[in-house]
Amino acid sequence: MTASIKDFLAGDIELSSPPAIFMRISQALDDENNNAADIAAIIQQDPALSARMLKIVNSAFFGFPATVKSIDHAITIMGGSEIRLLVMSTSVVDQFSNIPHTTFDMDAFWTHSLETALFAKHLANEHPKKRQLSSAFVSGLLHDIGRLIMYSKAPDLARAAALLAEAKSGSELEAEKSTFGFNHAEVGGALLDLWKIPESIQSAAEFHHQPELATNHLEETLIIHLANRLSRLDTSSEQSIMLELPPEDPQWLQLGIPYRLLPLISNEVQQELSITQQLFFGH
Repeated sequence: MTASIKDFLAGDIELSSPPAIFMRISQALDDENNNAADIAAIIQQDPALSARMLKIVNSAFFGFPATVKSIDHAITIMGGSEIRLLVMSTSVVDQFSNIPHTTFDMDAFWTHSLETALFAKHLANEHPKKRQLSSAFVSGLLHDIGRLIMYSKAPDLARAAALLAEAKSGSELEAEKSTFGFNHAEVGGALLDLWKIPESIQSAAEFHHQPELATNHLEETLIIHLANRLSRLDTSSEQSIMLELPPEDPQWLQLGIPYRLLPLISNEVQQELSITQQLFFGH
């Protein structure tokens, strides 16, 4: 199965390597001789990325008390790992922005991905190990990247799998497996491995439907699983949340976050969603 996923991903230069700007930033951050000005100089070679990053850094998303006026200032106060994650998320969004809307509802895809990312961010902030979960937002944003790959490389097969799942009222993963031989979660995990993306983000993509199969980064994978479920629920009231994700849900219990926080988190996510969409997607 792994070989067939590798075959599926092979032969496409754009897919087989991550966004070029992300690679340059990662390499520069890994070089101890570079300082904030050196990293900023690379980011500023891409004016659209620079402008978007400053917009995001100065938003309520980060909540810094004073205006951040330059990229090197942003790097100094945020640190290399946060900058790497921010560059990754914005550049991946750009890399896949050219998939035709006739093939795939990109707006719905990114809305779901962003809502999952926001749920993941808030769940991680309430988790006892929150310091180890700094990549939760990016994990949420990229958890369904395998679906994008399927629709960009084999749109007819991807649509056939979706219709099969709909017709049989069955599992999307099973329909993909019978159509492709693998599912979108496995493709996403394999792609992020190919790109040398941090393991926590790989694990979340590969096991977001089956967190019990993850052998590493269990907390982050579980958070993305629950965030993905929450993003598909009616979270308009406490009652509707309890119907779909009751307090005794075993995966919720495993997470170790007080259930009383869930309505508050849902409310914050809904308040932040359109603002964050504007920041990352400009619409």
